[in-house]
Order: sequence, then structure tokens, then C-alpha cells
Amino acid sequence: MFLLEGERQWVLKRNRLTHWKKQLQNFLGLKRSFGLHDLTNEFINLSVVSGKSALSPQVSAFGYKGRFPFLREEYLLVGFWADHCSVDDRLLAHPKQAETLLPAIFRLFGQMLDDDFVHMDPHPKNILVAADDRLRLIDFECCAHSVLDRDFSLGFLLGYFYRFWFRRFISQQDYDRLCEAYLNAEHPNLDRTVFQPVYQRFRDQSVSRSTRYRILTCARAQAAFQREISGSRG
Repeated sequence: MFLLEGERQWVLKRNRLTHWKKQLQNFLGLKRSFGLHDLTNEFINLSVVSGKSALSPQVSAFGYKGRFPFLREEYLLVGFWADHCSVDDRLLAHPKQAETLLPAIFRLFGQMLDDDFVHMDPHPKNILVAADDRLRLIDFECCAHSVLDRDFSLGFLLGYFYRFWFRRFISQQDYDRLCEAYLNAEHPNLDRTVFQPVYQRFRDQSVSRSTRYRILTCARAQAAFQREISGSRG
């Protein structure tokens, strides 16, 4: 990743494709429109999301290098937010800010759903915080372009965020308490029968990337996952 400085600031991201199947697939365009983890898909995702949300960086350009029929390197030029750091860096420097920062992160997730997309890797390194505490999202290699079920997606976001290393900064008991305060204040009509099993599964267990993609982009897969986790709780 390289920072380009000037009147407008950008980040140039570079990805080297090492496997010949991936090189051939990307060159020929033999891929789904989203869901794979490379800069081609980040370009697709940002092209959709940045048009409807201020939470994501603007995309400027996409390019590649290769020799027929193999694409060997991908490049993506996206906007850079100056005076920001990751939530992870902020809390490593100021761990006592975890409880005060967390409600703002929950509101960020709520705004994400209002803007009709789901970032599938919402962890502390993929959330940037500005000097004025405004939050934004980066790294859109995998994201759902629309929200199938708001309560299901909220359960995923809040549960996954704790599991993917925010638990280093706060106990589960305190995290649950802050979640409850946020939900009571911002989501009084939340369907707990949908939210709670999803929240607990993602809070307590690791769920594969492919499963996250499947259940957040396919209504049938999402319904099957709900039946599975509801049955396991019973």
C-alpha cells in the first residue's frame, strides 16, 4: 500500500496474484460480481457502496498488469482520509477508551444498515477514527451490496466485532451490557428471536469467510443458518 500526496490524497493498493488459476480467472473475468477476496472485487464493491454511503472511501481507478492470458498484479486507487487512525491503533494507545468508543461503533453499524450494505469484515483495523471521533470503514474486499434482514445483519455485526479481537479490550459482560444499552435506545422494535441467536453465534464462535458471504448475500442460505443456530440453542 502506498500513499500518494498532493492536493488530493489517495492510497494505491497493490495485490499480486500468485496462483495461475486466479491469474487466468481474473484476466478473463470469470468471477462472480462480488464475494471473492481481491482488488477486483473491492473495486466492484466500492463502486456500488460509495455511491450510496459516505462511510466508504471513494474509488478513483482500477488497473492491472499481466501478459495474455494471465493477470499478475492488480492496482486500486482509493481516497485517503488524513488525520485518521484505526480503532485498533487508538485503543492500543488508549485502552480505557474502549467503553466510550464502542457506542459510536454500534451507531456506525446502524448507519451501515441504513445505507443498505454489510461490510463482512468489520473489525477494529477496518474501522478508522478521526481526531473528532468520526468513524469510517475501509477494506471492502468482501461486502453485501444490500441488507437481506436488518436484525440478522445487526446480530452478525455486533457479535463478530467482539469475537474478532475487540475482546482484547473489554470483557464479554461489559460488551453485552453496552450492546443492550445501544439496542434499547436505538432499536426498540428489534426482533430478538432473529437477533439473539445470530449475535451469540458470532460472538462466541469463529464463522468461516465463505459462510459469512453465503448467509449475508443469499436469503435461502440465511434462513437455513437461522434454523441451524436456533435448533442448536434449543
